[in-house]
Amino acid sequence: MPKLNPSELSALYKSCDISETWSAGQSSKLINHPHYGYISPNKFRSMHHGKPCPFCGQHMVHGQHTYSASTKKEAINKGYEYTNQDGDVVIAQAGKRYFHPHYVTLDHRVNKARCPEQMFEYENLQIMCWKCNNNKGDNNAYELEQSFDFVKEIGKDTINKYPLL
Repeated sequence: MPKLNPSELSALYKSCDISETWSAGQSSKLINHPHYGYISPNKFRSMHHGKPCPFCGQHMVHGQHTYSASTKKEAINKGYEYTNQDGDVVIAQAGKRYFHPHYVTLDHRVNKARCPEQMFEYENLQIMCWKCNNNKGDNNAYELEQSFDFVKEIGKDTINKYPLL
C-alpha cells in the first residue's frame, strides 16, 4: 500500500491534481478508520450500503454495477433523475457514469481543495448520499444548517401537537 505523505498532499494546488489524487486513491487503504484500521474510500462507502443518509434519512445504495448507468437515457429509465434544491431536474454524474441519487458518497467537511492534506483523514470525511452531497456543495455550514432545520421542525410539530392554552 503506498503511503501518502501529508506534506506531499499539502503541495497540491491545481484542482485537476487534487481530483486525480482523490480518484487514484479510491481503492488504496489510505483512511485510518478508528475501528477497522486502514481502509480504502471504496470500502468506507460500501460499509454504509442500506444505511440512512444522516441528512435526508433515505437509505443509501452502493455498488457501481447495480446503481449506475452508462447513458443518460438508461439513468432516466432507472429513475435516477431528481429535483435539486434550486428546482432543477438533475442526474448524479461522475465522469461518463450516472448514479442513483442516494448513492453513498464520501464528503469532505473541509473541502479537499482548501486543505488537500486532509483529503484522506477520517475526521474530515463524512458519509452522505449523492443528492445531499450535491446540495451541500462547498457550504461548510451545511451540517449545522440541517441540524437547525431539524430542531426547528421538531419545535413546529410540538407546537401543533400541544397548542398553548
